[in-house]
Amino acid sequence: MKLKFYVIALSFSGLSFATIAQTSQPLTIKNKLIIDSEGTGSGLKFSGINSNTATSVVPTKVLTLDADGNAVLGSMPTIPTIPAGASVWTIDNNNNASTAANSISIGTGLTIPANNPYSLYVSKGILAERVRVAVSGSSFWADYVFDKSYKLASLRNVEKFILENKHLPNVPSAQEVSEKGIDFAEMQATMLRKIEELTLYVIKQDKEMKSLRKEVKRLKTK
Repeated sequence: MKLKFYVIALSFSGLSFATIAQTSQPLTIKNKLIIDSEGTGSGLKFSGINSNTATSVVPTKVLTLDADGNAVLGSMPTIPTIPAGASVWTIDNNNNASTAANSISIGTGLTIPANNPYSLYVSKGILAERVRVAVSGSSFWADYVFDKSYKLASLRNVEKFILENKHLPNVPSAQEVSEKGIDFAEMQATMLRKIEELTLYVIKQDKEMKSLRKEVKRLKTK
């Protein structure tokens, strides 16, 4: 059963006396209610809640409680901001990191390069059913290999390059990939370029083989 109270206030020669008694009627206070502090307390105390009670976030000033249940006025903590242009990552206890460019990281054990241009880092990879990568335009894709003006390197020159550099022409070396990583869209275009070049080599060799067969057949009929 909830108890309700009424207040009887008496005033004699500047002295005020207040009496609180139980009643079934709600307590109504007009104008304002002043609760003065006594000792080190705030003068206001809520029963049944304290500083461990869950709270909701309120901007700027808030009415909060100390460990003894005294109501006190407090300020919301200021969230630190990273200066514009800063390249130092700040990682919190949840392994979330941010920079001036609003980049974030997920997971632990990340090696983040200096002056990074990226917005997201994930330590153990990303699992997705589908991924679509946007490119800057059709010229980015490798169909230019089939243009008549494209100069296809001879297989002899390709072999020479491989023997000297230990990787294909226009393909990053293992050291470059280790130091800089790879751009997914760019690498897909590079792989397509090599596939299209191989296709042209195969077509060229097929024509040469057909020509040689005709020549062999002609020699046999003599």
